[in-house]
Amino acid sequence: MKLLLSSDSMKMHEQEAKAEGVTVDDIVKRDSLLGDDQTTVEYRNQKIDGDKASIEYKNQYGSWETVPFVRENNEWKLDKKSFADQIMQDMDQDSHRLDDEINQGRQP
Repeated sequence: MKLLLSSDSMKMHEQEAKAEGVTVDDIVKRDSLLGDDQTTVEYRNQKIDGDKASIEYKNQYGSWETVPFVRENNEWKLDKKSFADQIMQDMDQDSHRLDDEINQGRQP
């Protein structure tokens, strides 16, 4: 699996492993995109834009998730770092939106 990860994704996993006192292999093993009992994968909406790409796949719960890719040395790699950054950005936006709603409710 590590061979499929972008260099930024590997750096992110290395930092995570160091912080948790485990190996990178431990991080990669637990961070699977598919469920243990998932034997097939449905996918859709493949997009390529220069050196970036994405695909949607149906996870073990039946929801569609987007997986980003980046081209490094002429090979497509999973860009989990970009995926993690997007999750953090979405969480920040949700938090700000919730703060705004709470603050609007407090105004006289």
